[in-house]
Amino acid sequence: MAKSFASFGFRPELMRGIQDLYYKEPTPIQEEAIPLILEGKDVIGQAQTGTGKTAAFMLPILNGLLEGKRDIQALILTPTRELSIQIAKEVEKLGKHLNVNVLSLHGGTDIDRQLSKLKETVHIVVGTPGRVLDHMKRGSLHFGRISTLVLDEADKMMEMGFLEDVEQVIVGTPSQRQVLLFSATMPDLVKKLAHRFMKQPPHLKIEGKQKTVEQIEQFYYVVNQSDKTDALVDVLEQEQPYLTIVFANTQVRVQQLTARLQENGLTAQALYGDLSQNKREQLMKQFREIRFQYLIATDIAARGLDVEGVTHVINYDLPNDVESYIHRVGRTGRAGQKGKAISLISPRQKNLMGRFAKTTKASIEERILQAGRHLDAGRRQRAEEREAHFIELRKQQQQEQKKEKDKEFAPVREAIKKKAKVKPGYKKKLARELDELQTKYEQNRRRAEAIAARKAGKSAKPGTAAGKGGSNRAGNTGKPNRPSNGKGRSRG
Repeated sequence: MAKSFASFGFRPELMRGIQDLYYKEPTPIQEEAIPLILEGKDVIGQAQTGTGKTAAFMLPILNGLLEGKRDIQALILTPTRELSIQIAKEVEKLGKHLNVNVLSLHGGTDIDRQLSKLKETVHIVVGTPGRVLDHMKRGSLHFGRISTLVLDEADKMMEMGFLEDVEQVIVGTPSQRQVLLFSATMPDLVKKLAHRFMKQPPHLKIEGKQKTVEQIEQFYYVVNQSDKTDALVDVLEQEQPYLTIVFANTQVRVQQLTARLQENGLTAQALYGDLSQNKREQLMKQFREIRFQYLIATDIAARGLDVEGVTHVINYDLPNDVESYIHRVGRTGRAGQKGKAISLISPRQKNLMGRFAKTTKASIEERILQAGRHLDAGRRQRAEEREAHFIELRKQQQQEQKKEKDKEFAPVREAIKKKAKVKPGYKKKLARELDELQTKYEQNRRRAEAIAARKAGKSAKPGTAAGKGGSNRAGNTGKPNRPSNGKGRSRG
């Protein structure tokens, strides 16, 4: 292994930048890659994060930089805004004695400002595929004279769906240029990309005996999904971390966790992809200045995020692959400091943790979570909510059963309403009963009319037409005249 960077024959101005950053000696990937890159060869470098990949390709590029040339001399493609900004800052630090001009092109930033800067002299462009391709289509960016193209974190770019954009950018570069590809893993898409656009590149694969830092204490708690948020708050109260990054897999989860921590009086902020670039840069600046202690983030912050003093990394959601786990864990225990990596997992994820431990050759211990006040209160509340839910569920079941019975008897009710079939002779019986009822009705009606007529005759008074017709002559005795039958004689 090279004992110093001076053994590579770097120019004095570059060596001063290396000394300013206190680089002691080359890492394994730097030792193997730098000589090949200086020879002008295409190179595939496979190594984990934190192994010095950025300096491995940046030092040779800066060493061959022509300061008086106005054309863009190198293009570095990265998967995320954060990594683009991080690499651009690294270039500025390493090349501060070289008078190098570097520009980071990424989404979430005013494109007019980028267009204005592109009119000035730019030696190195670092950017995300989408924004770089946008400038190429606008005609504001040309790579016809670049000498080096770097694909950093190539596996992440493929995972994020940038294959088509990357291919279009590469096609826009000259055929006679050096291509450097760095990746933590080598999935098929990355291999195909390398085979198509690189010229017999040597494949440098660096595997350390242990892929996670020894100073990082790694352990996990098995927690039910319903208990996770309360468990997180209890863990933070028990650990009392200095600076913490909490990783979740979705933007919605990040926002929910941030709100919950803020409700409990913890200084927490959310970092995810949909935030504007200015907002994200402002958040990272505040986090570095320790203006808040808890950064809740998606994996977009896992690569290229370098903050000194992070004492704890917590996986609220476990990543699906070991590489992402390593990238997350690597945010703590930096610069020789100690750190803790805590994961909250479901019972089914224990096998996955075992695989992580085996691959990283690290000890990841299972521990029993001591329930704090938040977890206890949360469990009681959830028990009450479950009981209320079951009561409501039983009511709904009873209502459903009643509906089913009503549905079952509906045809019977409909048959009663309609002319349903009856036994033979039943209709005749009904007709006879109806005739009898009609006869009785007529008898009762006639009887009622006769009674009414008699009452009307009794109520007739003298002086009416009927009384005058029935009055006697002089000497009337008040009795009615007898009708003449032709036999009796009238008295004188």
